[in-house]
Amino acid sequence: MNRTAFITGTSRGLGYALVEQFLIQGWFVYCLVRNNEDATKMTEMNSSYCIPIISDVTSNKIQSDISSSLSNSTVIDVLINNAGAGSNAKPFAETSVDDISNLLDIHCLGALKVTQTILPFIKNDGIIINMSSRFGSITKTASGELDNISCSYSYRIAKAAQNMFSQCLSREYKNSSIKVCSIHPGKLKTASASLDADREPSEAAETLLSLINKIENGRFYSLFDGEIDW
Repeated sequence: MNRTAFITGTSRGLGYALVEQFLIQGWFVYCLVRNNEDATKMTEMNSSYCIPIISDVTSNKIQSDISSSLSNSTVIDVLINNAGAGSNAKPFAETSVDDISNLLDIHCLGALKVTQTILPFIKNDGIIINMSSRFGSITKTASGELDNISCSYSYRIAKAAQNMFSQCLSREYKNSSIKVCSIHPGKLKTASASLDADREPSEAAETLLSLINKIENGRFYSLFDGEIDW
């Protein structure tokens, strides 16, 4: 029986690569995209196994848009909250509260709303993955390891908030068969890549698929470096 994934932020970069890999492995994939053009691009990959849903994780309609696209018999095996955005790095004095709010809305509240909607469709041994970042690690930030790598306050704060959401959810479901984790996909060569980016999204997608059945609840994985301290 085919397994089913629900992935947000699939129009390009890692999200697009993830859809490709899941389809290659024979999964059904629900893809959250923001417009008709992106929806067409997704169905052209595989019209039978790839089902686009047009909405935006920041929209007040996101939950109804998703619910109306699923049937009562739908079973989701893996949810990947991948939708994200970057922000120009600025010193604290120039950091905009609106910018922080916008990224929190995407990375944390967006992931929360999608997860609340999909959770009733996740059955035994289901997996919830929040695509995080090394920049969301308070431990890495406090150590000074990231001091010389440009990244905005907005992105760091939003990813740290998302990590707390992941941890809270993983603790709530610790005695169930549902597993919740965060994943740093590596330093990927995408449109918002850091200067030290060294891997293609396709490589990250392949690696993630190979680890799906080994994921444990409550972990913060780095796809190519083991685990990250929160």
